[in-house]
Amino acid sequence: PPGADTGPELIVHEGEEAGVVIQGEIEVTVDAAISVLRPGDGYLFDSRSPHRFRNIGGETCIVVSACTPPSF
Repeated sequence: PPGADTGPELIVHEGEEAGVVIQGEIEVTVDAAISVLRPGDGYLFDSRSPHRFRNIGGETCIVVSACTPPSF
C-alpha cells in the first residue's frame, strides 16, 4: 500500500534479486543508488548489497519479484 516499506534498516542477505513493477511506483535503494521504478521497469542486484524498497506512490504497488537462492 502507499507509504509501505521494508523498514528503516537496509536489508542484506545472500543471493540475487530481480523484479518488475506491474502497478504503481516504488523507490528501490541499493547501496547509495536510489531509483524510482514505474510499470514496466525492472531491477536486478546482488542481495549482499544493502537494499530497501519503499512505495512512494499514491496507489498500491504490485511487483513481481524473485530471489535466488530462496532465502525466505
